[in-house]
Amino acid sequence: MAITKNNFALNQNYELFGHEVTLIVVDFIVDVSAEVNDCSDGTALGGLDLVRKTFEQQGVTILAEGPLVDGNTQKNYMVRSDSLDTLSSTTTVAALETAIQALDQSSDDFPNITADLTGAQVATSEMGILTAAIV
Repeated sequence: MAITKNNFALNQNYELFGHEVTLIVVDFIVDVSAEVNDCSDGTALGGLDLVRKTFEQQGVTILAEGPLVDGNTQKNYMVRSDSLDTLSSTTTVAALETAIQALDQSSDDFPNITADLTGAQVATSEMGILTAAIV
């Protein structure tokens, strides 16, 4: 009797090397390309640095971040999935959105930002690359 090979099926649509990751898309709604200064130096235009610090304040570990896209109004952040709270009534993504919107340029609390982020939106996304939109 001949030996037959067993065929295995892998029912998984992603692979991990290290940590499970989540992509977070921040849509600032407005052009934030000028917001590149260090927010700790006391000068204006530190909005993107303030957003990074907002992630840290929420306990979210950023592994990588993409460039500004869509007319310099959106930015993607790759974060560790295990640093996100997805179960409580106020999820980490919702808390991030509220905190980023609170980085109001008209507030005395944040003199290091000039962009109006009060309309910013935060969402999670799956990794996918549209070849017509490669940046």
